[in-house]
Amino acid sequence: MVITQVAGNLCLGKGIKQLGELNSFNPLALLQFGWQIAINPWTWLALALLVASLIFYLVALSRLELSYVLPLIASNYVLTTLAAWLVLGDRVSPSRWIGTVLITCGVMLVGFIDRKPTTTQDSKV
Repeated sequence: MVITQVAGNLCLGKGIKQLGELNSFNPLALLQFGWQIAINPWTWLALALLVASLIFYLVALSRLELSYVLPLIASNYVLTTLAAWLVLGDRVSPSRWIGTVLITCGVMLVGFIDRKPTTTQDSKV
């Protein structure tokens, strides 16, 4: 779930960066930009990966509690930042690294303290 989301975000970032910056919001410029997005293979790969991630997320939610699944997804923040830095060459300042790690630690702390993963069947009994 997290890996497909990170990979999808990377592909989307790569595809959009290839198109360049959108500086005008006039209808023709938006239409041209939309067309460039539609024919870019990186955006299609990103779409497939992000849809797969959503499916995995829905399956996880059907089996586990949201309060358990959501902290798992928090690793997405660090992994996406790391991958964008390594693969796309994003510049990540020390304060952004610290903030990303703190957010992830906070979400995981809230989600995992005194929690055991229970299935939806367990909670119905």
